[in-house]
Amino acid sequence: MRTFTPQAPKSRAKAVEPAETIDWLAIWALSLALCAIALAAIAFFSIGDKMGASFILAAAAGIIGALLHWSAPPAHE
Repeated sequence: MRTFTPQAPKSRAKAVEPAETIDWLAIWALSLALCAIALAAIAFFSIGDKMGASFILAAAAGIIGALLHWSAPPAHE
């Protein structure tokens, strides 16, 4: 009985470029900043609390700055 050996592949694998990844930390930072702006606007325009509004903005900026500073940079190949 005759046995058939596998034939060599006629095509080679093609390199595929890696897909773009989403930088979720930047999106989180933008959403936190927008929430802080909205809360500061409510504090300022509803009761005129200038110190409270500035504290909200400064605290959000500090949190965003700290997390962006200590996070690993996105991997680019």
